[in-house]
Amino acid sequence: MLQTIQGIYKNGKIELAETPKGITESCVFVTFLETKPTNWPDIIRQHEGVEENIVFESYRDELIPPTEVQF
Repeated sequence: MLQTIQGIYKNGKIELAETPKGITESCVFVTFLETKPTNWPDIIRQHEGVEENIVFESYRDELIPPTEVQF
């Protein structure tokens, strides 16, 4: 019987969100999902803007960084 259980890989270990039912030992396949970056790319952070957009540039420090996929 196949079961899929969500988990998180952290510090070399896999933490499952729940205990698999009816399984005490089994071979497994682990698939790592692509994650989104946690920081803006350098090209965006280094952009100094243009004079016409100076009002927008004043909010640069308030930009919220991109986040990783949440489980």
